Amino acid sequence: MKIALVTGAGRGIGRAAAEALARSGAGVFGLDREFKEVPKGVEPVEFDLTDVAGIPALIAKLGRLDVLVNNAGIQAALPIDRYTDEARSRMLRVNLEAPVELIRAASKGMAERRSGRIVNLASVAAYMAHTDLWYGVTKAGVVSFTRSFASYLGPQGIQVNAVAPGPIDTELLKNAQPERIEQLMRSVYTRRVGKPEEVAEAIRWLALEAPAILNGAVLDITDGCFLR
Repeated sequence: MKIALVTGAGRGIGRAAAEALARSGAGVFGLDREFKEVPKGVEPVEFDLTDVAGIPALIAKLGRLDVLVNNAGIQAALPIDRYTDEARSRMLRVNLEAPVELIRAASKGMAERRSGRIVNLASVAAYMAHTDLWYGVTKAGVVSFTRSFASYLGPQGIQVNAVAPGPIDTELLKNAQPERIEQLMRSVYTRRVGKPEEVAEAIRWLALEAPAILNGAVLDITDGCFLR
């Protein structure tokens, strides 16, 4: 049985991904600050990812991990001139520092077994102008560290890939600036927002089924709102 850790598993894409992995037979730890309802078939882990220094001890406590899904992320939905130091620092910590530290800690055991899969959540925001500048910066950073870790960990048998969703029906989208939502919805081919379960299926495939040669890739799940 593969053992997976999914961050941000209390809602949205993270919840759907945790449940999809569990349905596929994986043992799943779902991490979040708190859970209103625990995902089906998932063991909850309450942890605040702003505690970056506590991540190595957390990973050691969980034990063997075959899959890491770095899904947790926040968006302040603020124009740049309204950002506070606190808001910027929290976003950088949760969206960038925490997933890097999770990869660093979890990959040690994967490297010993010469097997492991890591899936990061980027965003279409990595590739286009964004009304929340710091959010876009963090998602571009996810793309960058995905490729860097893929290069670094690939020789040790570890695959590191990412998905980059467009507009998906989550709380994060609902909290985005109205002009950002309008910008995206003008472009999507089907004129609808995507479902968390649709992104979760791509995550599940990367985590469990994708061929070993797929490494350092970013799968665009954008419904045409951005093409590259």
